[in-house]
Amino acid sequence: MKIQTAEDLVKAKEQGNKTLFPGTVRINVGMSTCCIAKGADVVLSALEYGLKSRNMNAELAKVGCTGLCHMEPTVEIQQPGKSKIIYGNVKEQDIHRLLDAVAAGSVVEDMAFARVDSEDHALVGEIKYQYSADEGGCASVRSVNDIEFLKAQRKVILRNAGSINPENIYEYIARDGYAALARALAMKPEAIIKDIIDAGLRGRGGGGFPAGLKWKACRESAGPEKYLICNVSEGEPGIGMHRSYLESDPHSVLEGLIIGGFAIGASTAYVYIRDNYRIALKRFQKAIADATELGLLGDNILGTSFSMAVKVKEGGGRFVCGEETALIACIEGRIGEPCQRPPFPVEKGLFSRPTCINNVETWANVPVIIAKGSAWYKKIGSDKSKGTKVLSLSGNITRAGMIEVAMGTSLKDVVHTIGGGIDGGKKLKSIQTGGPSGGVIPASLETLTVDYDSLKSAGTMLGSGGMVIMDETTDMVKIARYLTDFFVQESCGKCVPCREGVCRMCAMLDEIIAGRGTAHDLSLLQDMSETIISASACALGKTAPIPVLSSLKHFRDDYVAYIK
Repeated sequence: MKIQTAEDLVKAKEQGNKTLFPGTVRINVGMSTCCIAKGADVVLSALEYGLKSRNMNAELAKVGCTGLCHMEPTVEIQQPGKSKIIYGNVKEQDIHRLLDAVAAGSVVEDMAFARVDSEDHALVGEIKYQYSADEGGCASVRSVNDIEFLKAQRKVILRNAGSINPENIYEYIARDGYAALARALAMKPEAIIKDIIDAGLRGRGGGGFPAGLKWKACRESAGPEKYLICNVSEGEPGIGMHRSYLESDPHSVLEGLIIGGFAIGASTAYVYIRDNYRIALKRFQKAIADATELGLLGDNILGTSFSMAVKVKEGGGRFVCGEETALIACIEGRIGEPCQRPPFPVEKGLFSRPTCINNVETWANVPVIIAKGSAWYKKIGSDKSKGTKVLSLSGNITRAGMIEVAMGTSLKDVVHTIGGGIDGGKKLKSIQTGGPSGGVIPASLETLTVDYDSLKSAGTMLGSGGMVIMDETTDMVKIARYLTDFFVQESCGKCVPCREGVCRMCAMLDEIIAGRGTAHDLSLLQDMSETIISASACALGKTAPIPVLSSLKHFRDDYVAYIK
């Protein structure tokens, strides 16, 4: 059935609600890459076998990442008329106890992590689970509102992650999916762009350039054809939230792309994705196929004259290919090397046509802004950084995972309130923000907030949202050496400052670690860093020395200890 009218969308929404709330037991199993790595596929198989052998009437759904990466595999059991119960660290041998409890209409109290009485969904509003305190022992399980990891977050972008089956388009529509697209197609393109500008949305991929201004420049650029690109090229170590997000809610990204295409005047979008993101790739391709089948993508979208195609381009995953001109070269079939700018891609990009490039998270913000309005969106966040930010917490942290916080949240709250502090009771030494291109900052600066300007003023960056937490035992010279070597391996080699300079810096760090360094080496590292930053051709070279510069600034004693 093609969806062509608002009434068709309402019918599709009703169909989706029948699977989200089937009138019988629904069991959600997190099946993203991070979940499978910890045994979720084994748990899923055990549940399938258990339900079949018991002849139990229950719906088993494969959902995305809930963000609770520190306690995967996770299983959510939703019984009609009762709270949804979240179980963590589930093992194959636990399944019989869970199914016994389902059959009895009760809860396995010693395994239950939290109960969900209702959800505050960013688009739909409150979703109730009709909790009754006198039924099935739910009252003995703590509420999600009492769990610091969850209650301190603000789920806007991750509103569907872990709750819907990412391969079921109707479940996405049930959560008001594609309603923003229907609204956008009734607006003038200029009004859509104005909404994005007024909302204060900044690109979530690196420097935080205002997305609306980029859209406006691309629309106003002369050319017979325009293109959109969605960048899913995460090459940074310790970061994987774009992959997890695309695995969990692919339609939100697709909807954002379609709205962007209509606003900018582009009829073709390319999604550049690493070829080792197999699950994300499969689910996004299915999202494209399903949206096309329902008339939400392709020719005459929602019965209008607007048509759009979305094509997927698989890449090899080199870090430098995340730079927009190198990314364009890859899509065109050329070597992934950056080009000098200007002209900028919005003027002359893919196939020499005006091109607008944003990353996964930026596109996922678009449906929310159109659905809720710029005034609603800009109330979230800090003065100059609006909305929320998805972060990847990893390293020496008690509760690692994919989280989402309002811009302006302090690093202290991220690390200690949401993350649970440093693993093993040790002290915080450093936080690396923004991936390898970002700097390392000391524990004394944990009062800094999650926003572009605050972190930039401290000599680091927010970037795409990776945060690696390091405890007091961390050797910051070895961290700087590891990150510098990463850039040595990932440099395209096109310009001398990056190709030769970063390599020489890595060799000097090796000498220092080997005990052959001198005080003069520290001055030389500083001078070389500044030269490489000013003379390199692209952002990779210009940010490669930041780990060394920031560690020299804040952790000089670690270097001096080697020299002495």
